[in-house]
Amino acid sequence: MTIAHGLCGYGGLVLLAGGWRAHPGVTGVPIAQLRVIAVFVAVGALLDLFDGPVARRFGSSGMGEPLDAICDAVTFGLLPGAVVAASGVGDQHLGQAVLIGAGGIYFVAMILRLVRSWMTSAEALGAGFQGMPSAPAGSATIAVVGLGASPALTGLLIALLATLLVGNFAYPRQRAGLMPIMAGGPTIGLLGLWGVLPLKPAMIAAMILAIAPVAAAGAAVRRRQALSIPTPGAEIAPTAIDLGTGPSA
Repeated sequence: MTIAHGLCGYGGLVLLAGGWRAHPGVTGVPIAQLRVIAVFVAVGALLDLFDGPVARRFGSSGMGEPLDAICDAVTFGLLPGAVVAASGVGDQHLGQAVLIGAGGIYFVAMILRLVRSWMTSAEALGAGFQGMPSAPAGSATIAVVGLGASPALTGLLIALLATLLVGNFAYPRQRAGLMPIMAGGPTIGLLGLWGVLPLKPAMIAAMILAIAPVAAAGAAVRRRQALSIPTPGAEIAPTAIDLGTGPSA
């Protein structure tokens, strides 16, 4: 399943490259291509969600963790970053440079997040992740491109996603309560790209639903951490007997 997840990213990149060759004069990424690329990312997210439970049920090859990180980098990092860069093709030189740079920044942020997760101990990962998860970030990036905003606004939104990826805030591992919201973003995005819902409102909703669980989960973890920190001055002051400096008998 992990290999299939990586092949989703590869398929999206092949489609993107084929579009450049077939339509060299087209500006940006055609909506027809963006629809299929969004499907690749969504299928990759589903495979990424279930590959762990399947491996635990039927046994793992022993390559799960590094293989999963590589496939995440391709499907949720390289492919969305390339889509951002391709969205600037045919634009004015400055706008094209902004989008190419934004796509590169996003891809680097994804790699840094995955490497940090890979290097984190199993005990720490059991408590939770750091930064925005890779799959929602990939879906949100496709939604940003689908919004069709100016290069400046698109670059700003992609920079925000990159910041969330490398952020130092905690994100709980057990997030079953957030799954409907996390699944709702890509679903609404797909419906918008395929014309079932109005495009721009759907893209905005998809971005909000991708980011909102991250903000809510991070805030909840910070609240729990704050409650577990002793209030300054609440400790009991040591006495002379505690220090062994009391008067001798």
